[in-house]
Amino acid sequence: LGLIGADPLLTAMVLSLGVNTFLFTLVSLITFPSPMERLQGAQFVNVFDHSAPVLGWHGGAAAADDLLTMAQRILGTGRAGRLFQQAAAAQGRGGGLPDPNPDFLKMLERELAGSVGAATAHAMVYQITGGATVSVQDLLAVADETAQIMEYSSQLERQSTELTRTAARLREANAKLTQLAEQKDTFLSQISHELRTPMTSIRAFSEILMDDEVNGEDQIRYARIIHDESIRLTRLLDDLLDLSVLENGQVNLDIQPGTLSDLIDRALLASNSVLPDRKFTIHRQGFDTPVNLTTDIGRLTQVFINILSNARKYCDAANPEMRISARRRGGRVTVDFTDNGSGIPKKSQALIFEKFARLTDTHQAGGAGLGLAICREIMLNLGGDIAYLPGQGGAAFRVSFPAVLTPRVPQAAR
Repeated sequence: LGLIGADPLLTAMVLSLGVNTFLFTLVSLITFPSPMERLQGAQFVNVFDHSAPVLGWHGGAAAADDLLTMAQRILGTGRAGRLFQQAAAAQGRGGGLPDPNPDFLKMLERELAGSVGAATAHAMVYQITGGATVSVQDLLAVADETAQIMEYSSQLERQSTELTRTAARLREANAKLTQLAEQKDTFLSQISHELRTPMTSIRAFSEILMDDEVNGEDQIRYARIIHDESIRLTRLLDDLLDLSVLENGQVNLDIQPGTLSDLIDRALLASNSVLPDRKFTIHRQGFDTPVNLTTDIGRLTQVFINILSNARKYCDAANPEMRISARRRGGRVTVDFTDNGSGIPKKSQALIFEKFARLTDTHQAGGAGLGLAICREIMLNLGGDIAYLPGQGGAAFRVSFPAVLTPRVPQAAR
């Protein structure tokens, strides 16, 4: 469209410059600059206020000793000294500091970047040498690297805390395993004794009965001893087999209807055979309203008998008492057994339900230490649990289970 008589090239240049200037001004007026653009604009407008005196590499103007001091603070005295000595030797300046030329500064930046980040190393080196002005981009890059370092440090701190917790749990587990190993050795020794004693008696009295000179009364007495020792041996083997079956989840439950009061009555009657001459007072709470159950009555009664028998044997109160309280909440029943003895020591509470644990003196304990382990497995198979309640003033156990147990197929071995 050029003007008549005007140079077309000049006309095109004027039109292009005018249109671009108009568009640039228009866009600048209708848009708002970003913070980065405002900072950069301030630097360009006031360039002489922000510029530093330009120092060249010649004549020793750059402070090589300042660079060495900075490198020593970041890299360490030994590493920084070797770095500068090698650079000086490469430049043919043996014994002195290297000339801070661009090649040396790039090498120094690379070394520092491994410790403080590339942007920080660049800003620090050129701030000292005065080779360039630290731009806004450099400062933002430093800020980004600092944020990344802080995030990484935070992650390391969290990982360190988690590792500390894991180490504490591992130490606790190791201590428990060590204690269990000791209990296992004691258990094996005890079980060997429990098996050997009745077998020795059975063999000895059987040999006596083989003698023709034994009279009728002695024969009856010796036969009764053999019978009692056989029952004792059978009971021990039954406990071991019962525990194995329960742990493998292959037990067949005999689900029958019943009431909680009847189960407690049966358990109390059965446990009276343990130290029958010892007076043991029973207090019952929460049995005014009948609690109907549909579960394995025999297995649940076995748990109650074990708890009550242990209380009769190990409660060290002068006048032993047992408080049995029951409550039903929703579809679950909870029964608490609490005696007035000294309870179980805190250090032994974690091992109460372990099958190798013996919480009392071996000579005082009458069984092989399998009772509570069997109780735990029974309650797991009944869909419930058994727990020790510390801080109740005596030994306290809580048995919780569903009032109605749904029949199930025996589960696979755990």
